[in-house]
Amino acid sequence: MTLKDIVIGITGERFYIPIKNLVKKALCIMRGVKKCGVNVYISPRAVIRRGGGIALKDNVVVERGVMLWVDSDESFITVGEGSYLSSNSILNTFDGWIKMGKNCTVNNYAILYGHGGLEIGDNVRIAAQVVIIPMNHIYEDPDVPICRQGVSAKGIKIEDDVWLGAGAKITDGVTVGRGSVIGAGAVVTKDIPPYSVAVGVPARVVKKRGEE
Repeated sequence: MTLKDIVIGITGERFYIPIKNLVKKALCIMRGVKKCGVNVYISPRAVIRRGGGIALKDNVVVERGVMLWVDSDESFITVGEGSYLSSNSILNTFDGWIKMGKNCTVNNYAILYGHGGLEIGDNVRIAAQVVIIPMNHIYEDPDVPICRQGVSAKGIKIEDDVWLGAGAKITDGVTVGRGSVIGAGAVVTKDIPPYSVAVGVPARVVKKRGEE
């Protein structure tokens, strides 16, 4: 007999879903995530820091090993309705912010940083081991260690309905246009127009979606 069967046996089937949602809400609050919608699941093995800066909309799933890391009171992470964060993916604000739309998926071992701001639209697919970093080290002066020259952080925007293939890298200052596909292992160093298919290192547009 499952826990579901026991609860239904005690309270009746009509009360099972409301009770389940209430328990999930309580578990979110216990992890410090007070801004959470209905039917949000956070694995007990997920890593949460500064949950007060994290907002999870309805039906979001945060699997085991996921890291949601907010660094300061000014930073935040927002994950839109119906989005799914797979095991061991990392979202770390680095004193910036990450805003993800609805119905997105972030697959295993993907790394999303927020230094200069990371905006992700709706229905975006982020494959395993994708790296998105809206920051660059400044390195122009060869007489000064790179670690002492500071950073630049322009931000990255991933528009709606984009698919980032496995192992793709998105660099700072880039916008990936709506409906685009970025091939596996590609390194995107400049803006990608909407509905493009881009591959390679550095990534270049090879065709538009719908073309032969």
